[in-house]
Amino acid sequence: MEKTLKYPIGIQTFSTIIEEGYIYIDKTQYIKCLRNFGKFYFLSRPRRFGKSLFLSTLEAYFEGRRDLFKGLAIYDDMEHRVPCPVLKFSFNTLDAKSESSLDAFLDIAFSRYEKKYDRDPNVGELPQRFENLLENAYEKTGQKVAVLIDEYDAPLLNTIDRPELNERYRQTLKAVFSVLKSYDRYIEFAFVTGVSRFSHTSLFSGANNLTDISFEDEYAGICGITEEELKEYLSDSIKEFAIKSKVKYEEAFGLLKDCYDGYHFSQESPDIYNPFSLLSALKSKKVNDFWFKSGTPSYLINIMRRDDFFLPDLDNIETVESELSVKESFLHNPVALLFETGYLTIKSYNEEKRLYTLGLPNMEVAESFSRALIPIYSGYTDVECDRLLVKMRSAVIDGEADRFMELLQTFLEGNPYGNTEMAKRESYFKNNIYIIFRALGFLPRAEEQTCSGRMDVMLRTRRFIYIFELKTDGSVIKAMDQIEDKGYVDPYRHSDKTIIKIAANYSTQRNNIDSWEITK
Repeated sequence: MEKTLKYPIGIQTFSTIIEEGYIYIDKTQYIKCLRNFGKFYFLSRPRRFGKSLFLSTLEAYFEGRRDLFKGLAIYDDMEHRVPCPVLKFSFNTLDAKSESSLDAFLDIAFSRYEKKYDRDPNVGELPQRFENLLENAYEKTGQKVAVLIDEYDAPLLNTIDRPELNERYRQTLKAVFSVLKSYDRYIEFAFVTGVSRFSHTSLFSGANNLTDISFEDEYAGICGITEEELKEYLSDSIKEFAIKSKVKYEEAFGLLKDCYDGYHFSQESPDIYNPFSLLSALKSKKVNDFWFKSGTPSYLINIMRRDDFFLPDLDNIETVESELSVKESFLHNPVALLFETGYLTIKSYNEEKRLYTLGLPNMEVAESFSRALIPIYSGYTDVECDRLLVKMRSAVIDGEADRFMELLQTFLEGNPYGNTEMAKRESYFKNNIYIIFRALGFLPRAEEQTCSGRMDVMLRTRRFIYIFELKTDGSVIKAMDQIEDKGYVDPYRHSDKTIIKIAANYSTQRNNIDSWEITK
């Protein structure tokens, strides 16, 4: 009987993965590195990238559970390791509903450890109880304490739309976390994870001994799955995926790479796959937007809408590191927000200019993010949008340009922003077309450079090349003349694909496209 591979999707406990025979990508070599070069660390990574599993691995390591590490990189180093007490707090389980939710959560967490280390529970304020816990655990065991804090910023991210409660939580966390510095004499090791680097800089200002490894090359692969690890641990899984999909191994590998690879977390980062989506695809033996469907925060979509962010720019954003680790709220900085949450990643780094170029990491993010934005831009329900997109995709694939433009008119008809200042900008029209093509699974090019100028949007399909020139309160005739005069077609004249030129005008009076011209 063929062995069934077990994928640890949604399982964040190291001991469960090892004891129950799930696939485990060995990350324990990073523990050795962390122990050799310091003891207070902070790591930022997007949700569902393996932060909780790594903390669970650290927990087992400091508890001295050597039997779990047999065959792993750290195993030999644990031979003479003396266990130490571990205080672990996972804020991702906090249900942030009221002013008392965070206090109640910390009260329960502290009480559990107070009983374990012979301390009367509920004595003193929360910071004082944390101090007493560290001291008691040390005195009872004779060993310094490992402090592990998972998703420290979850209470803040979950209350972004409630400023007063958010500030209340912020002050509580800051008071508790400051203990890490004042009582460091009792601490053997501390590791804090989260999504937001901003909150880290403000909440841990009293604990400035935390080393931020989020941008460090040597820790770039600490979460997620590298291409090397994919080939080493999951080669059989890819073979099964290929057989089920009726394609060759190389094709299956390429499809998984296009969909889920592309993350980089430092200047010299290896390619990193989204672990949640990759393992989900290998288990189900089909591709889907697993990570995006597992929970995209509404505040992210709302901020994109609020700032009228020009979506084609998402593929080529130049920025500096200070913008990616802003000391002001990333709510006012969409670039930092999209980077920290995993919707943008580092594409390249220019050392001479000290510039990072950011972009969408892969097909999953590009398509699913665009689909999530369409109901907001169109005013239609999710179901209505899905039906419209199916028709649009068919029209584009079949070269039915007039049909596509008619459907685009329908899309814009229900747009709730059609009568706003936003809609009067030319970028608004380009944004809508770009979003639609991305949501359809195509790779449009915006502002594509030619010898004589920049075409607004260019799209390739298997049989067609579409060239768009888009105007707002302009002339369709002049738009088509521009396509000809600027030679936008010249780079593709020798292609075996049919070239379709589309000149279209958006009328701010009608709040819709009022005319277009198509030539082939």
